[in-house]
Amino acid sequence: MRPFAFSTLIASLALLCLTLPPLPSAARTTADASAAASAAASAPLDEYFGRMKLSPIGIGNELHLIASRSQNADDAKDSLPLLTLIEDSMHDWEHKYPHDDWIPKNLVRLEHDYLLVPTLGGRIHAMHVIEWLRSDYPGTYALDRAQREAEQAMGLPTPAPSPQPVSTPEAVPTPTP
Repeated sequence: MRPFAFSTLIASLALLCLTLPPLPSAARTTADASAAASAAASAPLDEYFGRMKLSPIGIGNELHLIASRSQNADDAKDSLPLLTLIEDSMHDWEHKYPHDDWIPKNLVRLEHDYLLVPTLGGRIHAMHVIEWLRSDYPGTYALDRAQREAEQAMGLPTPAPSPQPVSTPEAVPTPTP
């Protein structure tokens, strides 16, 4: 292509861009809002949570390391303080990003690691994680998996949430003629 024809083509494209109407602001706002909502649903992988300042990947890595190191009872007992700090990071993570779909998966891993601790404290923490899943992620696969794992580890069914009492109106005797 010759230089003159090329510069004419560029000038024509520039003029065309200047004459096109701008996008409607509502379409831009909707697109921006949906992009922001999907970005806000998941935590950025370089954001740090809790007292240990763990990222979502760091939380997963720590849970994996604890599970692999907890092959005997002594190592598992020593992991309880670290697990509570990881739980603190997860609470902070959920507080900032309640719709992040990595949270329930990591809660199941946290509950698994708590069940590896052969103490009453480990069992109590595992039950708290199940209650956390019940209250914030009801009906999810993560909750079902955590309950099954707890039942297998403890040999007991996990307690189901107690139903709320329903008030029934008292029967009023009617006079008979």
